[in-house]
Amino acid sequence: MTMPNILRRSLRIGAIATVALFSHASLGADRDPRDSATPDQVPEPMRNIIAFEKAGTKPVKHYKIAYVTECVTNAYCEARMKGLEEAARKYGFEFKTFDSNFNPQAQLKDVQNAVQQGFDGYLFGPTADEPACKMWKDFLVPSQKPVVTIDLSMCGDVDYTPGLAATVSIQRQPYYDIHVERAFMAACGDGKPNPCKGVSLSGFAGSDLFTRWEMAIDKGLKKFTNVQIVSRREAKFDPRLARQITQDALQAHPDLHFVVSHDDNMSLGVAAAIKAAGLIPGKDVKIYSMGGNAHGVQGVKDGIFEWTAAEDPHAEAYYGAIALIMAMEGRPLNGYVNLEDLPWLVEGTDTIFITKQNMSKFTPHW
Repeated sequence: MTMPNILRRSLRIGAIATVALFSHASLGADRDPRDSATPDQVPEPMRNIIAFEKAGTKPVKHYKIAYVTECVTNAYCEARMKGLEEAARKYGFEFKTFDSNFNPQAQLKDVQNAVQQGFDGYLFGPTADEPACKMWKDFLVPSQKPVVTIDLSMCGDVDYTPGLAATVSIQRQPYYDIHVERAFMAACGDGKPNPCKGVSLSGFAGSDLFTRWEMAIDKGLKKFTNVQIVSRREAKFDPRLARQITQDALQAHPDLHFVVSHDDNMSLGVAAAIKAAGLIPGKDVKIYSMGGNAHGVQGVKDGIFEWTAAEDPHAEAYYGAIALIMAMEGRPLNGYVNLEDLPWLVEGTDTIFITKQNMSKFTPHW
């Protein structure tokens, strides 16, 4: 069947628009501040931590660190553990892990136990914003030892909470906002089709990450009024559940246009569902993914995903540990280390969005 001229023209315009989304070098003052910084605009905390790492300065003593974390067993947290282990080898510290498995009450006990045992510093992965803030104020602050948080912000702050030695993360609200907004723009930004039907797949309901994702979806829907999310579900970072949800959505809405996903592994389940329906992922149904892991980059390479938004749990723990070493050595950053500004993003891809156009400049670290 011959493709109508108007459809061919629409596809060409859509492709040009998608490329334009990621051509940052010429944006200048119009560059989206939610994306990676330009090389000359990297914030001071990131510049300082990279300089400390490059200097190769060794600590003056053998430090003992408490790693009070929300998880150790999923792929993200396993990669984070490898980053922490690499930092321990490089800087000669030892650490003890306190794993709460996403349970704030368990983390409260972990924090209390860690403080009682006495450590030189604390690398803290909060389970949730408000409970973690109270744990920090009630137990970690009185210890008078430096605390660096990773992954989640707390105390209602967008990123860094004053009083911490540093916060090292990427998953703040603006990170979710730009991912969802650009997915809606790429899929439906010309106002067509109307409605432009999509599926939203997020992580665990009730978690702060889920809340941030849902807030980003709400913001996107207000901005792109032709977008209709026909299925908005908790997929629990499970590719099997993501596949089932997508299959159900396709049965009810065979004209589904796109899926925006919180996780590369879930996105693989989405692709499987699209194929099972006799459709082609990346052509018949667009997939906008998040994670920047090996599966996500391969999905981009294969044309299954439009992009994967970079995350780097290995770097999160690695640089979180370095920030803690700096604080214990009397050189606290006292600020936010935004992993969007890692050198291989700023000087490589020039963006957090890994696409076919820039993927040769990016190596996944998990």
